[in-house]
This record gives sequence, C-alpha cells and structure tokens, in this order.
Amino acid sequence: GMIYESDKHHNVIFVGYDREGNPRHANLRGTGRESTFKGNAPNSNPAYSFHWHGSNSVLYLFEAPIDLMSYLSLHPENWRENSYAAACSVSDRVLFQMLEDNRNISQVCICFDSDEPGQSAARRIDDKLFTMGIKSQILVPNQKDWNEDLVCLKAESEVMEPCQSIGLC
Repeated sequence: GMIYESDKHHNVIFVGYDREGNPRHANLRGTGRESTFKGNAPNSNPAYSFHWHGSNSVLYLFEAPIDLMSYLSLHPENWRENSYAAACSVSDRVLFQMLEDNRNISQVCICFDSDEPGQSAARRIDDKLFTMGIKSQILVPNQKDWNEDLVCLKAESEVMEPCQSIGLC
C-alpha cells in the first residue's frame, strides 16, 4: 500500500501516510527509459513524504524515494529494523516529523546526493541535528545518487557474468 503505478502514464507513485494511516503525500516518478518526469502530487504534505518506521533507533534520510529503494537494494540486511524517509527534495520536514512520530530515533544517516545541493543540505541538516544532541553522519553515494550506484553495480555485474562463464575473469 505504499507504492503504486498510475493507470494513465504508468508512473510509479510513492505514498506517505500520517500516524493514523491516512495518505498525506504522493511522489510520482516516470518509469520510461528516457523519462525524466518526477514531482509531488498537488496538496501533498512534505512532512509525511514516503517513509518507513522501523523498530530500532536509526533513521536513513534520502532526497528521493527511488534513492531510498536503491539503497535498500544495495543494503538489504535487516532493513525492516531501520527507519527510512525520502524528503522528495533537500528539505528536512519529513526528518522532523519522523523524529516526532518515532521518539526512539537517536541516530540519523543523511544519504543525500553527492552533488553540491545535496551535500550542502546534508551539512545543514547535520548541524541542526548536532545542536539537538542527535547523533548523525553523512553517507555519500559513489555516483551522483544511490540509484546511479545501483545501476552502475548492476551494469558491472552484467559485464562480469559473461566473462566469468567463459573463464576470462
């Protein structure tokens, strides 16, 4: 109930819910190879963007839902125990809603894009968390974002498979 496909354009829709289970935010992303479409649905509340409440004290914060999902593909171990949120921007609104809704969070991993806007926002948020006494760290993808890391890893493994099968690697 958190990820859907739109009928008309076949976009993926990432839905964020409030504490009562009401949908409060929807982020859309084009799925075609050449599509660059992405955006939030009208009247979406960014404090409730796409997120998952885990049982432990760690929250991972991302710029986009696709990066959150890509990170989980790269690091699937015990994923249900952690909390995750996608800001759908470089805002911290979902972060502070997550901290309010999940009082056991005491550590935040900021996983924004490796570009200047992402890293500038990550440092800004890291400073805010420091003043609040919340432990934080900034995790930086090797490529521009976590989705590009996943795509790159997948491309590398596809190149390796054929050469391994004929004994060249």
